Amino acid sequence: MKGCAIIYFLLKKYIFWFFLAAFPVCLIPVNAAEFELKGITVSNPHLVVFGKNAKSGAGYFVISNKNSDPVILKKVTADFGKAMLHMTHVDKKGVAKMKHLESIAVPANGLLKLEPGGIHIMFVNISIEFNESSKHLVTLVFEEQGSLDIDLKLKSAKKSRKAHKHKHGHGHSQKHDH
Repeated sequence: MKGCAIIYFLLKKYIFWFFLAAFPVCLIPVNAAEFELKGITVSNPHLVVFGKNAKSGAGYFVISNKNSDPVILKKVTADFGKAMLHMTHVDKKGVAKMKHLESIAVPANGLLKLEPGGIHIMFVNISIEFNESSKHLVTLVFEEQGSLDIDLKLKSAKKSRKAHKHKHGHGHSQKHDH
């Protein structure tokens, strides 16, 4: 009986140390995906839509360019709707407007953040119902480097709104939907 207790104690101890060593791997963010093509890295790609049956949404990510020349993102395609490059511009009255862009340049040895309130991918005429467990294929077409397929993971619009606040001159923090 004493031998079984020792084996049980040792087994419990090894299981404890195994899970303790493996636990940090569980802390890696699920959305920390990276996609690479010829010196270009796309990281943290995600999609925000407002409602399950949304007909429009926005794509955000970071493009890093390790090349000694700028790279040009000239086109984006998606099989779930029309994808376009857009930039949000806020005029003197505080009204946000989106401007369609033909292409965007990622500086040499630099990066470009596609984010709310700035440059982003606008998706319209969405033809599917989204859920947070699916990944959605988008193709980025670069001028000389070719095409790069990335997976956008749906991020809740509520979570995105909480993270996205602007500071205005009147001293109040305001939430905005883009």
